[in-house]
Amino acid sequence: EAPQTWLAAILCIAGIGVLELYDPSAAASSAEATSLSISFGDVLALLQAVGFGTGVFWTSRMLKKEPHQALPVTATLLATTALLSAFWCLVDGWMFSPHSFQYTLPGMLLDPSLRQVAGAVLWTGLISTSLNFFIELTALGRVPPSEASVILASEPLWAALFAAALYGTGLSIADSIGGALIVSACLVNAVLEPSSFAKMFDNSHIDEGKKE
Repeated sequence: EAPQTWLAAILCIAGIGVLELYDPSAAASSAEATSLSISFGDVLALLQAVGFGTGVFWTSRMLKKEPHQALPVTATLLATTALLSAFWCLVDGWMFSPHSFQYTLPGMLLDPSLRQVAGAVLWTGLISTSLNFFIELTALGRVPPSEASVILASEPLWAALFAAALYGTGLSIADSIGGALIVSACLVNAVLEPSSFAKMFDNSHIDEGKKE
């Protein structure tokens, strides 16, 4: 990949690390400026990110050749997610619990006290997942994989900004630093060119010395 892609990836990883791993409550005392806490959930999130990045890469390569196949690919992804979710419920034993029907989508729609939850489930399934997948895959057919990965990696930043705007939560110093790193990664990947790095690491004087 181009040098700016590697630099953008490093900045992005650093920004996500600050956003995801910083835990103010884990500080031993108020005198400590920062505290990093890594849990088993963080490891799972990292593995998910690796799998997600790999999926973005291969899906983008496939859609570059067949840009009109975004809808079938979206259907395949949703079907796979539904199948794995059903398998998880089966293994977990939730499907055989006495009140399991109450928490299915039909059960929540029939229960007045759970209709708001059912609306959230429908929104998550239809808008946040299905429509999001379709738009994302359509864009992957038109944007280079490296740029798409950096843009999609900015998700924690947008989550923090929307939480601050909608729920009034304040942005901490870690949020600001992590967000700045992610935005810098997007700018680096969009603005810089390989020639910019060639100027920074110009080895022409070394070649001239060899000729002499």
